[in-house]
Amino acid sequence: MKLGTLATATTAAFAGGALLTQIVIVPSWQAASPEAFLARFATEGPATGATVFPFELASLILTTIAAFRRPAWPWVGATACLIGTFALLAYFVPANLALLDPGFPPGDVARALADWNRWDWVRAGLAVAAAGFAATARLRSDVPADQRAYSGSG
Repeated sequence: MKLGTLATATTAAFAGGALLTQIVIVPSWQAASPEAFLARFATEGPATGATVFPFELASLILTTIAAFRRPAWPWVGATACLIGTFALLAYFVPANLALLDPGFPPGDVARALADWNRWDWVRAGLAVAAAGFAATARLRSDVPADQRAYSGSG
């Protein structure tokens, strides 16, 4: 399998997982009582992270390799978006650990979940943009360079 195909597939899988989290999982958390949310997050939070994070990491590694092997703006764009999702771990790791703390106050759940939701939309948006860039790069790689319209990349 070509590197570009693998990079695109993993990035699309990460984007799909990020969107699923935002469109299905987060609304169900928001609809739950604070106590029910905290009980559910204790299992659903780590399970979601364990499912989605490997695709995020693989996407970052593979798009970075692709960007170095065949420099083109779409691979660079995909990598930049994925660096952005990784930077968001500075928020998500402490936020998730706080929500996993058995002593987390139920009265703080609405605010914490609203913040989590906002930042996760940023992550989902970056993931979708990365998938779009990766797909563009992959599709362009099938067209000989002398037959491409000028796009500022090789």
